[in-house]
Amino acid sequence: MFQFKSFEMAARKSYILAAIFIVLLCTEATLVRGANSGNNSGNGNSGSNNGSGNTGNNNGNGNTGTNNGNGNNGNSNGNGNNNGNGNNGNNNGNGNGNNGNNGNGNNGNGNGNGKDFDDLTPLASGQERQLCKAKGNCYYKTLTCPSECAQKKPKKNKKNKACYVDCSSKCEAVCKWRKANCDGYGSLCYDPRFVGGDGVMFYFHGAKGGSFAIVSDDNLHINAHFIGTRPQGRTRDYTWVQSLAVMFDAHTLVISAKRVSHWDDKIDVLSIRWDGDRVDLPLDGDAEWETNVEERKVAIERTDDTNNVRVSVAGLLQMDIKVRPIGKQENKVHNYQLPEKDAFAHLETQFKFKNLSDLVEGVLGKTYRPDYVSPVKRGVPMPMMGGEDKYQTPSLFSPLCRVCRFQRPSGVASI
Repeated sequence: MFQFKSFEMAARKSYILAAIFIVLLCTEATLVRGANSGNNSGNGNSGSNNGSGNTGNNNGNGNTGTNNGNGNNGNSNGNGNNNGNGNNGNNNGNGNGNNGNNGNGNNGNGNGNGKDFDDLTPLASGQERQLCKAKGNCYYKTLTCPSECAQKKPKKNKKNKACYVDCSSKCEAVCKWRKANCDGYGSLCYDPRFVGGDGVMFYFHGAKGGSFAIVSDDNLHINAHFIGTRPQGRTRDYTWVQSLAVMFDAHTLVISAKRVSHWDDKIDVLSIRWDGDRVDLPLDGDAEWETNVEERKVAIERTDDTNNVRVSVAGLLQMDIKVRPIGKQENKVHNYQLPEKDAFAHLETQFKFKNLSDLVEGVLGKTYRPDYVSPVKRGVPMPMMGGEDKYQTPSLFSPLCRVCRFQRPSGVASI
């Protein structure tokens, strides 16, 4: 009898242990399934609640911080949403859920804090130092600005070159001008001459008084408003870009050149508006304006005493903008026949984009597609790009055109 009871007790213990083991297995399976829906979800994440609820391939790889990539759908998600310091490393191709084909190399540093380094205490000479955080050869290396350009944002003399810190494989701190380079990638200058993301130069004349979509993507839209003149006997307008409207999320940033009858380099003729309100950019001190909206920093800083600014929108783009007139000699050489009492002040701009999709549109935007082949005729003085009918918008503030991709959030109207 005693042996039977002992056997019964041992059997019950075995059943209890087996039940506990099954519960543990089920719990582990649930946790694994919740954290890894799809293929390779949340790999390399550190912190709590990483990659929860992701569906699709390669979600949230390499994110650090809390709540990385939650609820993203599609391929290559986990694009720096609510990441503590974001995705450390350059050219992560973050956020472009277009079948995982983001190979054009134009997607910038997907760092949630907008940069891939931390500022350290400057040297006694005033040279700034940075500690790189980008994964790779430069990880945790200290870069020191050259003595010729000791600061990233020179304050006392904005005309000096600035220190540019590159924590990518180049791993260097070098001196660069903070001005638009009209021969560089992504430039829009003169009457109007573009250099595309593919490096090909072309002209797009648009029309006097018209507005055209320069870039139109899922999360960014840029319109340009053209001013111009048509001398007697000409079959087309001479045109220049007078205003840019940058639209993203529910916001609109407008930068314009004011109309002036006579040009004076010492007079600032920049006009800046943020969601319809005028922005007063200081002429002295740091000469900066910034705001933070929906965890996205927008900053505007002067890069010269007047008429030159750098505009940065975190995670989207950087623009170097200069206002200049059409001078008397230029008017004479090109036979513009400009009317009196109008200096035709206009913008010269160079764009640097981050996180463009593979289906980006726009006069300039489409040249950043990985499979783009320019249709313009090479080897001629003025290779022309058509498409005015595809890219014309109803106004400077409208994101609507025949091929435009950007859509405002529901309930948001144009200015």
